[in-house]
Amino acid sequence: MIELQETSPKEEIDFGQSTLEYQGEYDDQYKLTAIYYRINKCKQIIYYVLLFLTLGLLYLFQRWFINLRLFLLFEKCEFGTMTHVLVIKTKNIIPIADDQLCEVTVVQDHPFSKHARVFNYELSDYFIDTYSKALVQMRNSFSQYTQERICNMKGLSELTTIYGQNIMEIPIKPIPLLLLDEILTPFNIFQFSALALWAYDDYLNYSLFILAITIIQIGIELRDVRQNLQKIQKMIRFNVDVKVIRNNNQITIESKELIPGDLLIIEGHTKISCDCILIEGNCVMNEAVLTGESVPINKSSLEKNEQLFLQKGNENKMLFCGTTCLRSYSQNGEHAKAIVYQTGFQTLKGSLARSIMFNRTQTFSFYRDSLRYLFVLATLGLIQANITILISGAQGVALGESIINALEIVTIIVPATLPTALGAGISLALKRLEDKSIQCVKPDKINVASKVNLVAFDKTGTLTELGLDVLGCREIKDQGCFQNSLMSVWVFVIHYQQQIMRLWEIQLIYVCFKRLDGSQWKRVRQEKEGKEVSVLKRFDFQAELQRMSVITNQCILYCKGSPEQIKSICRNIPINYNNMLQKYSSQGFRIIACCYRDREIYEQSMSFLGFLIFENKLKAETQSTILSLKYSNIKSIMVTGDNPYTAINIGLQCNILDQNSRIFLGQLNEGVLYWNEINAIENRQNSNQAQNLETNQIMKLSCHLQLAITGQVFEYLQYQYAALLDNQQWVLNLLQKTYIYSRMKPNNKGDLMLLLRQDNLNFIAFCGDGTNDTCALRQADVGLALSLEDASLASPFTSTIFNISNMINLIKEGRACLVTCVECFKFMTLYSCIQSAAVLQCYFYDTDFTQVQYLYQDLWLIIPLAFTMDLTKSYNKLANYRPISNLISLPVLSSVCVIIFISFLAQMIMHQILKHQDFYQQMVIELVNDDYYMQPNYTNSILLITSSTEILAVGLAYTQGPPFREAISQNFYYMIVICMGIAGQIVLIFFPNLTGFLSLEVEFPTDFKIQILVVNIVVGITIVFYEKLITAKMTQKYAEVEINLGNQN
Repeated sequence: MIELQETSPKEEIDFGQSTLEYQGEYDDQYKLTAIYYRINKCKQIIYYVLLFLTLGLLYLFQRWFINLRLFLLFEKCEFGTMTHVLVIKTKNIIPIADDQLCEVTVVQDHPFSKHARVFNYELSDYFIDTYSKALVQMRNSFSQYTQERICNMKGLSELTTIYGQNIMEIPIKPIPLLLLDEILTPFNIFQFSALALWAYDDYLNYSLFILAITIIQIGIELRDVRQNLQKIQKMIRFNVDVKVIRNNNQITIESKELIPGDLLIIEGHTKISCDCILIEGNCVMNEAVLTGESVPINKSSLEKNEQLFLQKGNENKMLFCGTTCLRSYSQNGEHAKAIVYQTGFQTLKGSLARSIMFNRTQTFSFYRDSLRYLFVLATLGLIQANITILISGAQGVALGESIINALEIVTIIVPATLPTALGAGISLALKRLEDKSIQCVKPDKINVASKVNLVAFDKTGTLTELGLDVLGCREIKDQGCFQNSLMSVWVFVIHYQQQIMRLWEIQLIYVCFKRLDGSQWKRVRQEKEGKEVSVLKRFDFQAELQRMSVITNQCILYCKGSPEQIKSICRNIPINYNNMLQKYSSQGFRIIACCYRDREIYEQSMSFLGFLIFENKLKAETQSTILSLKYSNIKSIMVTGDNPYTAINIGLQCNILDQNSRIFLGQLNEGVLYWNEINAIENRQNSNQAQNLETNQIMKLSCHLQLAITGQVFEYLQYQYAALLDNQQWVLNLLQKTYIYSRMKPNNKGDLMLLLRQDNLNFIAFCGDGTNDTCALRQADVGLALSLEDASLASPFTSTIFNISNMINLIKEGRACLVTCVECFKFMTLYSCIQSAAVLQCYFYDTDFTQVQYLYQDLWLIIPLAFTMDLTKSYNKLANYRPISNLISLPVLSSVCVIIFISFLAQMIMHQILKHQDFYQQMVIELVNDDYYMQPNYTNSILLITSSTEILAVGLAYTQGPPFREAISQNFYYMIVICMGIAGQIVLIFFPNLTGFLSLEVEFPTDFKIQILVVNIVVGITIVFYEKLITAKMTQKYAEVEINLGNQN
């Protein structure tokens, strides 16, 4: 039994906040800052008074804005008096999650610190130490124990209540709470206010219509929220029976009962239910759920020594949650055994789930922009409301009735059906993505995909095939493979899983290789009994060392690894080593260097054997996809852990790099960044080319150049960016010209996404297939995972087609969805402005629309148009510019303002024409039950006809076709609605008796009907032509200026 270590008392320190520098899995790093707050009693009393005076409105605003909540109720404090903490999550000073206010609980008998302050943040528990004020995550750590002590663990049963059960349960709120959250959103609060207002003013039918629309919209939102949470829950939650040893007895328990320190029996063909450390035996693991790679991985047991345990560097001793054990064995013939290390959301799989649920990356939010736009509309509505009150006052209308009329104007100008129409557009986009084999767990990212102008690709498994073809070898002279059989033995001990094999059989494997110098191996077979070779010790591959090795029964150490690392430990490096390495890597081959040493086990002063050369072929769809992106002014870059020369060659093959451009590779020399030109054809340095150029010289070159850097250079640039404010734009300009990022670690990939996003014009998509890409998938604006395994949890989008072609489909659907949302938004707001202008004129003439007239426009025109325009599919080609997304922009505002002006002017002209007709009579108000009773009259009838024509014309004008969506003629249902709308207008003008039972309008003389038709046709054509010609050109020009064309610099 292992005892718990408590923090020792020392001098207390109180800075008013605590911080945690977190080093996560796969080098993921971030910083948490917890700022101490407490509830201020005086502020609380004032808040309740204001809450009463504002009839609860203040509660909504403090619910929506965390800074307002802090101002109204809280104050900063010291450690001893805190009741809450404000948690801020950053990476390199950049926020990567929304700020959260967490309630703090004082735990008197906390096992790690007496009177610790405990809180929950992002499904993980944290505590602040009483004495050091350090912020500590409640996750298990064996870093204070030696490896031998870990191997002798028997269980830590007292930690059950500390770390909780080993199960990942996503807190899905009950439907009543989800319903409350949806009701209390700004859109829905406005809708319910409109409903109450219209019901109070005796427009009961219209208010019931608003209620139905609101219920539909809330139902759609609830369904989407629950489906997304349930989708993630299904991917991460499982509970199986496992065998453990407790108190020297083997028992079977449910996996959710596992606790850190439990001794777990690992059987073959079983799924691992926690993160654990292998302490006895060996396992062959399938880690495809994490890495995306199907190659089995050998796991060996932890060595018993006095070294302190560190997870970093011992990944090959660990079994991760969600992976599958294919085979389990030990020397005594029993199953392997492992010690439970992390459980629940503290596992690697749990961290992936939390990252997608709580990550904040998008710098563009259509919902946020739409709220700003509606704020502008609401301001316009308040102006019209004041005008209404003035008009009503001049007409002697009571103040209460004037206020009701004014509020009705506000509810008209901010359309209540807008959220439902926008939600329908998102839902249809999700369905179209599913039809194209793209799954989505974050629907708000669909519109963000429309803004993408830079796509970063992983190389192996993404741009190229996942597997490697053995192309051949290049052995060192006078160290031939068949003289000493060293290379052939190396092939066996490093790449084959069997423990024993005859030497002549090894040679037969080796002769299958094709030699690079053109000659052929001769088949060799020993006549005498072959020598038996077995592996005595295996040193697994470590990313930090970039090599692995084995010791055979012949007392020989064989080692393989990256050419750079093998070179550093060998004593007999050929003089043309670098030339040979560059020759093959520049052709896009994967190179592994091999070496050996007799008797000694230390990896130093070894004898170099030669290179094994593998070919990693491009996927068939890679070249065409990159070309399509390039023609669309979308920059493509490669981010890989491979050799820079190999990456440059692949970049040339797949068209990321141009054949006619000058390519420069950045390298650090004694802390100074130099650039060497690489031949684009042979991919090598040449004495006639520019060498050892400084960065300032590179930036002054007027030719078309493309840069390539390594992870080491990127870390240097990252440091320069953070060091001085003056360096930031310099670094961003350099990255704008960089297309190849090689030798990048997993955390480098994520940091690159954050750094590229600092350019406000960049919207970045990342496409990768494995866990080494999860940092980048999370930090990019849009992530597309080419995997069905758990690694896809880190990505908002997952493609079930494992090539990059779906990146085109994702961007096309994103653009179509954004265009639909913008057009639907413009249509809904413009119809409300047209309708409010008509109603305002009715108020001026002491009348109003009847309920039937309101319902005619809403049910016959507006709702069908708004919902069927969403059905238009995306265009089959990718345009060379992005659609406009900023609602507060010149094209959008000018379009809305001009059409409002045209519509209002047409209504006034039509009414003036009406007033000069002989048949025109002033309206007579009937008083029924002490209230005004509105009925069809000449004024509201002519305004109804004119405004309905304008709404129909706006719907036709705002339905955009190519280059982002198909032509509207392809949208069958929309064309039916347009025809029905035109038919309805013809009936209103010429055959009002057909709708007489609805009391929709009065009938006009025949000659005046012709005038109405002519004016309406002119108005409709004017609106459509202005939008299709002038606004369309303005939008394209605006979009082309907005797009970042840095890849053409």
